[in-house]
Amino acid sequence: MAHYNKRAASLTMCKIIQNQYFSLALILFLILFGAQKAWSAFTIDDEKKLGREIYDKLEQNNFLSQDKKLNTYVTEIGNRILSHSNKASFDYTFSVFNSSGINAFATPGGYIYINKGLITVVENEAQLAGVMAHELAHANSRHVASIIEKSKKLNIAMLAGIIAGVLLGGDASAALAMFSVAGATTMSLKYQRDHEEEADRLGIGYLADSGYYPAAMVEFLKIMKQYEFISKTIPSYFLTHPGTDDRIFYLDSLLQTQYRRSGGAKNIVGNIVRMQALIIPDSHDLGKRRGELIASLKKDPRNVDLLYALAITEEQLGQTNAALEHLNKALTLAPQDEDILKSAGMIYLKTGQVEQARFHLLKAEKINPENEQITLALGKAHFAAGDFKNALNCFLQLQDKKIVDAVDINYHIAMSYGRLNQQGESHYYFGLSFQKEKKKESALFHFRKALEFYPQGTPRAIAISDAIKELTAEKQKKPDKKPVQQQKASE
Repeated sequence: MAHYNKRAASLTMCKIIQNQYFSLALILFLILFGAQKAWSAFTIDDEKKLGREIYDKLEQNNFLSQDKKLNTYVTEIGNRILSHSNKASFDYTFSVFNSSGINAFATPGGYIYINKGLITVVENEAQLAGVMAHELAHANSRHVASIIEKSKKLNIAMLAGIIAGVLLGGDASAALAMFSVAGATTMSLKYQRDHEEEADRLGIGYLADSGYYPAAMVEFLKIMKQYEFISKTIPSYFLTHPGTDDRIFYLDSLLQTQYRRSGGAKNIVGNIVRMQALIIPDSHDLGKRRGELIASLKKDPRNVDLLYALAITEEQLGQTNAALEHLNKALTLAPQDEDILKSAGMIYLKTGQVEQARFHLLKAEKINPENEQITLALGKAHFAAGDFKNALNCFLQLQDKKIVDAVDINYHIAMSYGRLNQQGESHYYFGLSFQKEKKKESALFHFRKALEFYPQGTPRAIAISDAIKELTAEKQKKPDKKPVQQQKASE
C-alpha cells in the first residue's frame, strides 16, 4: 500500500467505468461474499447455494430485467441449447441483466446472464444463441467453481465491504477505487485461455446440435472487434472473455474441419428485431438507432418488426406523431399484433387521445389479458375517460403483481375508490401507498381515517388496526430527531 499511486488508481477506476467492467466486478464480489466456508472444495451443492444467493441479491437490487417477453425469449433459446448439451446437475436460470454494456456471464449453479447491451448488437438470433452456448459451456464445465477453488488468498472482509457499498446504496466510485487496490488479485479471476478454448469447443457443438448455424459464434466475435475499432472503447465482453483473436482463429479452424458442411438457422425461437425493439437504447444512441432503422426499412418497407422498432425509438425521441404513423402502418400489416396495439394505446394516452387509447388497449387486452403493462395502461385510460369502475377493476388485478414500471398500484386503487365515493377503501389504499413509501405520518393519517368507516371486528378493521400498531411500534423504536436538533440550535 505504501507505493499505491492514487492518480493511477483514479485512472484505473475511470477505465473500469468506461468499459463497463463494473458488472463483472460486482458478480465476482458477490461470489466471494457468499463463500463462507473453506475454499479447499467447492461442491455442486456449494455452487447451487452461492448461485442462488447471487441471483437473489441481483434481483433485490434491480439488476435484472423484469420484461417477461424478453426473459421468456432468452429462456427459450437457453433451454433449447441446454437440451443439446452435456448438462451439469443444476436447475438452469437465464436472465437479462440491466446494463448497456456488451457482456454475458455465468455464475455458479447454472445461472446465465445476458446484458441488454449485448442483445442489441447481435445481427440475428443465432449469434445470441452462440454467446449463450459459450456461457452454458462455462457453467457445464464448472469453470467459475474452478477459479474460486484456486483463489485462496483473497481478502473476503474487504470484498464484502465493497459489495455492501455497491448494493446497499453506498458510493460506487469509492467501491471501484477500492477494487483497483485489489486489482492484481482480482484479475486472476478472469477466465483462463484453456477455459475459453473449452467453452468455444463445447459451445459451437451445442449451437450446431441446436439447429443454429455454427459460424454465428465467429461472426459475433468479429462484430465485437468492429465495435472496438469504431468506438475506441474495449467492449466489456472482451474483458470478461479474453484472447479474442485466438478464439476467432480457433473457431475458424473448427468451422473449416469439424463443421465444414454444417447448415443451420439464423432464427428459430423468434425474431430478434422485435426483442431488440423492447430494449430502449441510451439517450445518446437513439438518433443513431433511428437512422439505422430507417435505412433498413428502405430495403424492406413492409417489415412489421422494423416499423415497430422505429416507432418505439421515435417515441423515446419525443416524435410521437411519427411514432403513431409507423405504428398504424404496422397495424395495417399485422392488425392483431399485441405489442403494436399496446404501444399505440400508450402513446395515444400520453398525448391525451383517450378514446383512441382505450380502443387499441382493449383490443390488446383481448389478445393477451395476462399482460400487466396492458392492464395498467388500460386502467389509466379508463380513469382518464372518467370510467372509474373499469379503471378500478384493472388496478385491482395488479394488486399482487410485480409491475415492470415499478408503479405503486395502491395509489391508483385509492384514487379510483375516491372517485367512486368509497372513502373507507380510498383511505385504506392511500395508507398502504404511503406505508410503502415509508411516509409514516401520512400512512397513519389515512389508516386512522379509514378505520372510521368499518365496524370493529370486521376483517378490514382488523387489517387497518394491525397496520396502525405496526407503524406506531416503528415510530417508538425510531424517535424523531427534530427535538434534539432544535435543542442544539438553541444552545
